[in-house]
Amino acid sequence: MAAHKIPRPKLSTLPQYVATMFGIGLLPIMPGSYCSLLVALPGLYLSLFTTIPTQSIAIGYAIGGVVFAIAGHWSIKRIQDGWGHDPSVVVIDEAVGMCITMLFPAACGGLALWMTAVFLFRVFDVMKPWPMNVINDRTEAWAVMGDDAVAGLVAGFSTQLVATALMALGIAIAP
Repeated sequence: MAAHKIPRPKLSTLPQYVATMFGIGLLPIMPGSYCSLLVALPGLYLSLFTTIPTQSIAIGYAIGGVVFAIAGHWSIKRIQDGWGHDPSVVVIDEAVGMCITMLFPAACGGLALWMTAVFLFRVFDVMKPWPMNVINDRTEAWAVMGDDAVAGLVAGFSTQLVATALMALGIAIAP
């Protein structure tokens, strides 16, 4: 069961604003990708242009992920009756998944690995291989975000594997 299209809603309640990440979900094409990029950009900026350690960036993403997860569960429970179980305009689940992806050190290991992390998250989120598809078939609010959380874990782990393989091959990817 994939996210379904609904007529473009007019946002009128706080849960609607939160679930759509304050309107990002209303973008006409690829709102989930735009939300993912918006969430991932601070990690790229901080890793390339500051001396903030990767561990500190990860702490920020951990806090962001918890905040998005709590706000997302709260808002999704309140919009499902009117918008359906997983409408395409709801993108706070992508924010949770991207935060989880960015917890892995390789995701902030330079432009190429950052792009790898974002790309892999979007691939896993859209394709929904097992176990994401099993979670996605459920209709509870937690499941709307759960498949994205698992996609984030798989994408982050996969990015870490790519970085490890490149290092093993002697290919240096520097920020």
